[in-house]
Amino acid sequence: MERHLNLIKTGHQEIEKRIFPRFPFSYLVFRANSNAKSYQVKDISYNGMSIALKDGESTFSEGDSISGEIHWHGVKVEVSMLVRRVSADSIGVEFTGGRSTEIAMKDFLSISNIAKSMKPIHEYKDQMEIPSNLSFWLRCDGPFELFIWKHADGEVSKIQIIMMANFIEWNDGKGLSSGKILSVRNTDTPLTNEEEFEFLIDDKLDEEKLDFAKEIIREINHDLLSKEVYDFICLKLSVS
Repeated sequence: MERHLNLIKTGHQEIEKRIFPRFPFSYLVFRANSNAKSYQVKDISYNGMSIALKDGESTFSEGDSISGEIHWHGVKVEVSMLVRRVSADSIGVEFTGGRSTEIAMKDFLSISNIAKSMKPIHEYKDQMEIPSNLSFWLRCDGPFELFIWKHADGEVSKIQIIMMANFIEWNDGKGLSSGKILSVRNTDTPLTNEEEFEFLIDDKLDEEKLDFAKEIIREINHDLLSKEVYDFICLKLSVS
């Protein structure tokens, strides 16, 4: 079950921490030119990404410059970047190619590429533990996830959309809200794969984030959701 951990108020904004299930596999891979090693891309945006070495330990340090290619379902993009953060399980990097890299990443992470890469993770419930009240879980490697939660009576209780560093939520009885992802931390146990997300909740709904969510909902394969649920999402997000 998606769990609400705590809420901290900072001026007009609030920080919330929640636990989400995590799918342990990704086809989004970075291959470094310097050592020819492959890194799993854990999170990505137009400006940077978080990577983890698939086998062994990385030798990169803060301040190092790296170049290489990001591969995803037969598509690739060349990037140069600067290491900004090094931890035990991941490396945070910032793209440094200027305007040309920004344009290339927006093409690489286009709405159409995200939409066609969506996978119905809820269909893997025989292979992994999925919360019983999580009705639909669509995931695209790295930048996008859609969670549909339900009440005990089967009615939708919550719609949550993670879009790179941003977040849109509809909550039964509360309506729509938006926010920014501040951090993601693995909280794996021997029986479950989970991540703790820390969100900075916007003091009012961010229309740009909502518009981005609407674009993706329009483009995804409608067969990945039941017609009833898809229509419900379109109603609550005002997708036309």
